[in-house]
Amino acid sequence: MLTARSKLKKQQILDAATELFTQHGYAISMDSIALAANVSKQTVYAHFKTKDDLFETCIRAKCMESQMDKLPLDDGRKARDVLCDFAKRFQTILRTEEAILTYRTAIRQLESHPDLAKVFVSAGPETTIEMLAQYLSVQQQQGVLSFSISASDAAMQLLLMLHGRMVFLAQLGQPCDMTEQENDAYIESCVDLFMTGYAAEK
Repeated sequence: MLTARSKLKKQQILDAATELFTQHGYAISMDSIALAANVSKQTVYAHFKTKDDLFETCIRAKCMESQMDKLPLDDGRKARDVLCDFAKRFQTILRTEEAILTYRTAIRQLESHPDLAKVFVSAGPETTIEMLAQYLSVQQQQGVLSFSISASDAAMQLLLMLHGRMVFLAQLGQPCDMTEQENDAYIESCVDLFMTGYAAEK
């Protein structure tokens, strides 16, 4: 069990490593990380056996920070209202600087560290897909929606639509000429399209 001092040192290392990995990618040295964290290189290796271990821990932590709040399965509002609210929160998270930088860092290391993509997917997208799929399954059980594909595939379908121009351009570092009102209208139209396509027959 880590002492309070050890926990503090570990957090210093994670904070420093996350910032340096985000700025410079995997090429940053453990010496530089130790210097930025104000600890010895030996202390870094005491907490993280390899640079891969440290790198993956940083990515996983950032994904966890960017996760959506739980989607209540028993929310009494209409499904459209719940999904619109969820969709806007989801896209807002994707557009944050931290989420964009985490995504770019994972992509940048794809060739040298292909397993990192699995870490990114499992810690981020898969959690959101599973959460949304559970809600959609409840809506199907209640006769609101009816899917010709799995709830997980339907969740992925909606989430990919929700990225939209705003997220696509933000990930590429490009400006977007959409206003927030236009973007909200786009998000709502995605939800409406989704619900119309999967509306249960009455």
